[in-house]
Amino acid sequence: MELIAVLFIISIMLAFAIPEFSRNMMHNDTKTTLNWIVFNVSKFKKEARNQGKDFTLCILGTNLIQIKTESIDSESTEANIRAEFLVPEDLALDRVDFNRPGQESDNDYDACIHFYKNGYSDHAIVHLSDNDGNFFSCMIQPFLHRVKIYNEYVQFE
Repeated sequence: MELIAVLFIISIMLAFAIPEFSRNMMHNDTKTTLNWIVFNVSKFKKEARNQGKDFTLCILGTNLIQIKTESIDSESTEANIRAEFLVPEDLALDRVDFNRPGQESDNDYDACIHFYKNGYSDHAIVHLSDNDGNFFSCMIQPFLHRVKIYNEYVQFE
């Protein structure tokens, strides 16, 4: 009788725990991508100021992010890549919006966000979406090292 009671309690606990576990597993790629963006934007803003070099975060197509150093020597482009991230298949980099007239991207070409040696960056929003129709926006502020994440599609006003 006691064994039946224990099994009943365990089955009730598993009924609530398994859906939460599977939901966290499905969104793991999204969290990983957003965390990579947040961490590297902060890191390379600080490195740009500390090293006195300009860096760029480039969105290449819908699935690749690269961070490069700005270099006068255009022949060594691979040597300038400091970090690279391949976005998982269930996510897409939709576009980058800039808070500057005439600077905008869409899926037709690549966009680069600049981190300047003076410690600031372009004011930009990186838009992502997943296969379930969820949208995410990463707002990069010019003078702050933190990236604000929105669980929706946001634009500059």
